[in-house]
Amino acid sequence: MFDTIEQPLAVVRRSGRSLTITEANPAFIRMTGYEIDRLQAMQIRQLFPRLYSNKQPALANGIIETTLQPSFGNTKSITMETKPLPYLGEEDSGRTYYLIIAKDMSADKWLEQQSTVKKALNIGICDNEYIVRKFHQNYSPLSNVDHSPLHQSIFDFLDPNEHEMIKTQLSTASTESNSCDIVVRTISFEDISGLEMRATICPIFDGFGAIQEYAFSVWDLKEANDSGQPGMKLKIWMAKRDISTSQLSLSTGISIQTISKLRNGKITKPQRLTAELIASELRVEITDIWPEVGRR
Repeated sequence: MFDTIEQPLAVVRRSGRSLTITEANPAFIRMTGYEIDRLQAMQIRQLFPRLYSNKQPALANGIIETTLQPSFGNTKSITMETKPLPYLGEEDSGRTYYLIIAKDMSADKWLEQQSTVKKALNIGICDNEYIVRKFHQNYSPLSNVDHSPLHQSIFDFLDPNEHEMIKTQLSTASTESNSCDIVVRTISFEDISGLEMRATICPIFDGFGAIQEYAFSVWDLKEANDSGQPGMKLKIWMAKRDISTSQLSLSTGISIQTISKLRNGKITKPQRLTAELIASELRVEITDIWPEVGRR
């Protein structure tokens, strides 16, 4: 069971001032980039040098943020939870054992760094098989239907005609160990037309230098094919400005019912004043949403 758990786990033995790993599961080995025999020959300080900084005790019970020095690549940010283990049956009472539960935070830290540039529309993490493990949308939904890709392949939501191109770009970014900017198109749903998204994708490597996961930030979106539907344009601009229907109603004095009908396409040509109020609040030109109204 220890070997089948996806989270990196290791057993550490303390003998006097010495701290060494006695067991590690495959996830821990992948994270560190060291096989079990090498791990057993190392002192903990070689893997986690910050545990010994600032005179803090090594392997204090609880959860801490620290760093890992893997076999491949730069230092990784990780969280580590330490739990004392019960007596393991050895006669030498001078030895104590701990279970450490680690989590690689490299992708999360990259996303945090990206947020200092500007606020992304979407952020997420997918594994090396392109299954989305984390997804967050920083705007009011375009639809009442849940179209989140969480726990699904990212390619289930992207235009099939672009799959090979996207994989090629990801492969290039991985080879060069760099993040890359990419433009992708989503498929169309019954209630949402296909969207064009501009994103930055960063490959994250395990301790052996293999792709572990990808972190991504979506910076912009628009209709992939300009359908001329004002309702979709309004939805997209509200998403870009992170303004919900209720917030837009409150700031413009336009009823929620009217804004909902504009979003759903039940009203395609609002009155000039209504269009001006909404466009002003969204910081766009009227023609960006309602070309015919803007030309009156």
